[in-house]
Amino acid sequence: MLKLPSKMPRFNDSIWRYLSDDEDDEPYPNEEPFHYGERYLYDYQWYHEKFPEEWALCHEEGTGPGQCNNCAEYGSVNEIFIGYCANCAMYIYEGARGRGFIDVGVENSDASVLDYPSAFETYLKDVDIGAIEPIESEIQAPIDDIDDKDVYGDYPENGDYPEDDMDVGIMNCHFEGGYNEF
Repeated sequence: MLKLPSKMPRFNDSIWRYLSDDEDDEPYPNEEPFHYGERYLYDYQWYHEKFPEEWALCHEEGTGPGQCNNCAEYGSVNEIFIGYCANCAMYIYEGARGRGFIDVGVENSDASVLDYPSAFETYLKDVDIGAIEPIESEIQAPIDDIDDKDVYGDYPENGDYPEDDMDVGIMNCHFEGGYNEF
């Protein structure tokens, strides 16, 4: 049987037993992170490229963006995870993974955590969190770039359509033998 690292939750103890249809007792997911631009995707979550991969691969049970709502909310900028919430950083990791975030992009600066290393002085050094773009902005074309001809076809503006030369577009998909020919 496969021996798992002590910090990785077992399949039966994690959220994956509810989400996965796998019937074996293997840890899930076991894929490699997918790198895209200045981020990487792992376990259905986007991480900033500077967030250590070994941490993303091995969150303690109940921590991280997939299992802690505070981590997902306060430790993410535009849905890109940059660090743990203050509670997880302090009480679970005891400062080993930073001081934690108390708001979006705002690191905990309470006197009780100043002995712990700051994320902005370690793995997020020289990262402008204000420049972190959501993944959708890179994938989706702005709606203003869509031309009406792409949606409705190229019709004359005066409304004078020739009977035998009907333009076919997304909104006008009638054609001989087509789906809407009854």
